[in-house]
Amino acid sequence: MTENRALILKFGVLTALLMALYFPELRSMVITWSDKKEYSHGFLIPLISGYVVWLKRDKLRGTPLICNVKGLFMLIAGIVLLIIGNISFESSIRQYSFILSVMGLVYFMLGIDMYKTLLFPVGYLLFMIPLPYLIMNNIAINLRLINAKVTYNVLRFLGIPILREGVNLELPNMSLVVADLCTGILSLVAITALAVFYAYITQKNFISRVILVLLAIPIAIFSNMLRLIMTVGLAYFYGQRILGDVIHQFHGTVNFFITVFLLIVAGKFIHKMDIKISKKALS
Repeated sequence: MTENRALILKFGVLTALLMALYFPELRSMVITWSDKKEYSHGFLIPLISGYVVWLKRDKLRGTPLICNVKGLFMLIAGIVLLIIGNISFESSIRQYSFILSVMGLVYFMLGIDMYKTLLFPVGYLLFMIPLPYLIMNNIAINLRLINAKVTYNVLRFLGIPILREGVNLELPNMSLVVADLCTGILSLVAITALAVFYAYITQKNFISRVILVLLAIPIAIFSNMLRLIMTVGLAYFYGQRILGDVIHQFHGTVNFFITVFLLIVAGKFIHKMDIKISKKALS
């Protein structure tokens, strides 16, 4: 017991030093969460991670603490990545190295069993790191074109006079552009993070969790397409006022809740199917 307390104390000291080392990167992430809407969910990620740790509290108390030198190599790899990130001026590399360093520290100081127990809550912190600009930009560009095409085809099928040129939509009473913020990129990242957490606490096996997380992406894209179709259609009938900030924000909020609702429905369906398959296997 005394040895465990001494080990935990050392772990706490090293954790504080690691946090001090990565303070500039952590501060940069918080600024990004505050300034960019697509990453505002970053404030919730550490809280969700902490909640998962709390759920595991009984298991953590019974987990033996044994130093493992293999974790030291992981910790060193994380520090090396931090150095590479500084040399190359790549903030993403520096921020991802933080997760690797934390995992390495847990593995090194607390042992393989504790590492396995904390793997999900520590790994979940990856969702608080902003994606590299090139990745986000490529996703947004592709989604803009897909959303414009779908909106054009659906509204044309419904009899609304509309023309499309790239991501530009032409109505008789106005011209609209499918901007990055209209692509659902704001909700896609947050919904994916939410889906991973929801799948982890509701699904009993790895395959079911993966299926639910993969389903979250088309669900988020579909919900945003529905919002865009409704927005453009209403703009044809009611004009410019439909595009006001308050109404636009309201549409975005409704879209998010629809996405969450569909995600919950998908999760319950997968869970029921999993139970049926398990019963058939036992019979």
